[in-house]
Amino acid sequence: MWSETQRPLVLEDVVGHAEVKTRLRSYLTTKPYSSVVLLHGPPGIGKTTMALASIRSCGMEPLEINATQALRSHEDVARLVASYRNNRSITSMIRGDTTSTCLLLDEIDGSDSHAQRKLVEWVAGGDRTLPVLLTCNEVPRIFKSSEKIELLRCYPPSPSDLRQLFKNQNVPELARTCQHDVRRMLTTLQYGQSDPLPPPTPLTKFSPEINEILRQKHWVQSDPLLEGLARRRDTPGSEHSTRTTA
Repeated sequence: MWSETQRPLVLEDVVGHAEVKTRLRSYLTTKPYSSVVLLHGPPGIGKTTMALASIRSCGMEPLEINATQALRSHEDVARLVASYRNNRSITSMIRGDTTSTCLLLDEIDGSDSHAQRKLVEWVAGGDRTLPVLLTCNEVPRIFKSSEKIELLRCYPPSPSDLRQLFKNQNVPELARTCQHDVRRMLTTLQYGQSDPLPPPTPLTKFSPEINEILRQKHWVQSDPLLEGLARRRDTPGSEHSTRTTA
């Protein structure tokens, strides 16, 4: 998909988000990491892409985890905290370099509420010394009350910023149609727009339940109930049998 193959790898290639990019670079290059940064905004505008690009541009290696799938309990957060104590990843040790790691928790608003509470406790604690970036669409309430979580609001790139990505296209109209979702814009240009399915038309004037039965029978060659009654009538010895013996 174009939304993946054309994803920028470094911060300089990310269009728009000038203030957010400046703040991300400042955060990742300034120690100690006393706080964490949470990027929030509508889906498809480049939050995850921008976080990954900023980590790479600052000479670090991203450790990306989908929080919706991975953080479902206190135990999940405890395992995450235990594994994120060393600033070097296994691949960095294998390569023999000193590249440090930055944790990226994506879609944090989809994680379990108990896991979110445990995560906030870890962020606010004094034993965390490594950088952490988070992304979400809607900020969980518990994250708003923590002084250690810096909220960065991300807005969709303007049509003027998107012109370099969508050359020879009516960018304002495309952005309006796709509700300024850049990922959706790329998908629309690659695959086109799907025609909406028409609403189902009632087959008869009867109730919805009868209409559903008739709709199902439309795709079945014969009624299984009637087939069963016919088999019972043709079975010798059956009380419903209509056959006579000589």
